[in-house]
Amino acid sequence: MSAEESSLVAPFIDDAPQSQQTSLENTSVNYYPKGETLGLMLDLLIRGKTHGKASLDEVMRRMYDEFYLKSPNATYYLRGRGYTGEDFERVVSQVAGSDVSDFFKRYVRSTEVPPYEEAFAQVGLHFVREPRLPVTLGIGADENEEVTLKIASIRPASPAEAAGLEIGDTIILFGGTRITPSNFLRLVARYKPGDRVPLTVKRGAKTFPVTVTMAEPQIFNFRIEEMKDATAEAKALRAAWLGGK
Repeated sequence: MSAEESSLVAPFIDDAPQSQQTSLENTSVNYYPKGETLGLMLDLLIRGKTHGKASLDEVMRRMYDEFYLKSPNATYYLRGRGYTGEDFERVVSQVAGSDVSDFFKRYVRSTEVPPYEEAFAQVGLHFVREPRLPVTLGIGADENEEVTLKIASIRPASPAEAAGLEIGDTIILFGGTRITPSNFLRLVARYKPGDRVPLTVKRGAKTFPVTVTMAEPQIFNFRIEEMKDATAEAKALRAAWLGGK
C-alpha cells in the first residue's frame, strides 16, 4: 500500500472493528511514520538541489501563502481553500528548482523504498543497513511464551509461509535441536540461504514434520554515520539541517 493510498483508506480502517480474519497487517502501512519519512527525504533532497538555499520549510510557507492567505475563500466559514496532491507536488518542484514528479510517482503514489542513501548523502551521511541474521525464516514468536516457541506472525512470501506453517503453530525441534525463544536467533543463525532445515511442529493435538528452505535476509538493522570524505558543502548543509535552519 502506498502512502497516498493509506491516507485515502484511513477512514475505513482506523480503529474500525474487523469481524473477519484479514491480511491487513501485511498489506497496509501507517501513513503517519511513512509521511514523516517522505517529508524527511524531500527536505534533504531540496536542500541538496538548491545548495542549501531552500528546504521543506519553504514549501510549507509557500503552501500557506498560496492556499490560505491569497486564495479565495472556499466557504463562508473558512478562509482560503484546500489543495490537491498535485498542488503540493507543483510547489515542491518550484522550490526545488527541478521536476520532482518522479519522486511522487515512485515513493508517494507507489511502494518503492524511499531513497534513503541519496537523501542522506546530500548532508554528508551514509545510510547503512546490515542483516540482522544471515538468513530469513519469516516468523515472529509469541512474546507471552517463555518456554516454547509459538508462532505469532508469518511474513508474506517467506520460507515459513512456503512451508505451510501457520500462526499458532508451536515449533518443537529446529534442525533436530529443541528450540525456545531464548535460543531461537542463535539456532537460525547457523544456516545460510538455500539450506533445508527439518522442523517438528505441533498444531493443536497433532505433531508433524516440516522442512523449510532458508532464504536471503529480509530483516535489517540500520544506522546513519558520517561520510569521511564529505564535501565542505555537504558538511555545511548538515550543520544547517541539524541546527534547524
